[in-house]
Amino acid sequence: MRQAKRVIKLKDKTNLIISGVLVLMGVLMLVVPLLGYMKPNTLLYVIFSIYSLIKIIEVIITPKTEDHEDIYTAIACALAAISGFKYINYDSPMVLSITLASWVGIMSIIKLIKLDYYHDKENGMFYVNLITFSLFLTLGLLTSINLYFSETVEVLMLGFFFVINGLLNLAEDGIRILVVRNKINISDVK
Repeated sequence: MRQAKRVIKLKDKTNLIISGVLVLMGVLMLVVPLLGYMKPNTLLYVIFSIYSLIKIIEVIITPKTEDHEDIYTAIACALAAISGFKYINYDSPMVLSITLASWVGIMSIIKLIKLDYYHDKENGMFYVNLITFSLFLTLGLLTSINLYFSETVEVLMLGFFFVINGLLNLAEDGIRILVVRNKINISDVK
């Protein structure tokens, strides 16, 4: 029993740290235009590479569960990063738009799988994930269709998107941890 609690604590800490790192990556994207260092295409593919690496580390550190969202996310980010080898020198707005829209579509399928998992288990986290999924999908699609500005604005929009994505992950993890720790039944909350 004591070992199980220690494992749960490790998983919770890891999830919160990884979500915090995702927020930090978005904040760094907001700072990059001030440095004038990278083109938006290059920056996006670097972010996807780091995102994939972070999720792989999370999968390795956390114990095996029935939830495979992290490994699917790592694969989706890796595929997006690999596409950068082919499209890195293409027209920036179009490539950014298509890459981000494709990634948001794949991530939406992954999040729908998790929603189905929570729905089948009749878990109250279904409602939390439904809200975060709706926000993620809306913001992702709005961001991907509005990337036809200067490079600085493109990077800023991507930065805001990744900050919000990290905050949504942080909210999901935080609410799940609070609910589990305090033994709250979300379906009872009105």
